[in-house]
Amino acid sequence: MTKQELINKVNRELDISFALPYKLHEEEIERIIDKASQWFYENYKEAVEIQYFIIRSTEFQKPEFKKTRTIRLPEDVVSVYEVKEIKGGSLIGSIDKDFSDDKLIAAELYLTPFTGDALVFRTAQFQYWDLTRAFIAEWIRYSHNRLTHSVKILGRDPHNDVLLTTYIKIPEENLYEDYYFFEYVVNKSKISLANMITLFDFNLIGGIKVNISEIKSQAESGLEKTIQAINDVNLSDWFFIYH
Repeated sequence: MTKQELINKVNRELDISFALPYKLHEEEIERIIDKASQWFYENYKEAVEIQYFIIRSTEFQKPEFKKTRTIRLPEDVVSVYEVKEIKGGSLIGSIDKDFSDDKLIAAELYLTPFTGDALVFRTAQFQYWDLTRAFIAEWIRYSHNRLTHSVKILGRDPHNDVLLTTYIKIPEENLYEDYYFFEYVVNKSKISLANMITLFDFNLIGGIKVNISEIKSQAESGLEKTIQAINDVNLSDWFFIYH
C-alpha cells in the first residue's frame, strides 16, 4: 500500500464513507503517518527484521575510524545487538575450521576417543574448554546511537572482519498494510480532527450537530487498546538466570 492510498483510506474512516462533511488535510494525515512510522519502528517488533552487515578489517585501519572510533551505518538500521569478530583457522589442532568454544567442544566430544580414566580425562577437558574463553575474544564492546546512525567501538581494535547483527526497518509500504498501524493512524487522525472541529461551534444542514466529543473519546480508547495490543505482542521470549 502506498502512502497516498493509506491517506485516502484514513479519510474514508474519518468521514464514515462520505457520511460526514469532515476530513483532514492530506498534509496533516501525512504528518501523522510519519510520526506513527517512527514510533512503530522503535516499539513494534513486526516493524523491523534482522539484517547482517560485515565490516572489513581494512576499515579499522583508516584515519577516519581512528579519529572517532565510529562506523557509519545505513539510516534504516534501528538497533545493533551484537558486534562479533569473524575468525577462522585453528592453531591448536582442532579439525574444525572455526576456533570457538562451542565448536571446539562439539569437535572434541564426538571425535576424541575415551582413553585412561574417563572421569579425570573429562574433568581436564572441561577445565581446558573453560580456559579457551580467555583466548577467544570474539565479541567486541560497542555503543550504537540510532540518531547519528553510527556504532562506536569501545573495546579493542578488531584484527579481522567484523559481523554486525542488526534490526532494520521494513519497507514503509509493508508497514502500511499492518492492522495495528492502520488503527493507530486512524485513531490519531480522529483525535486531530476532533481538536480541529472543537475550535468552531456550528451545526450541519438541518440543525444536526455532530457529537465530536464522543468521536474523540472513542478514538482515545481505541488508541489505548492498540498500544496495549502492541505491548502484549512485544513480550520477551527469553530470560537470564544467575547463580
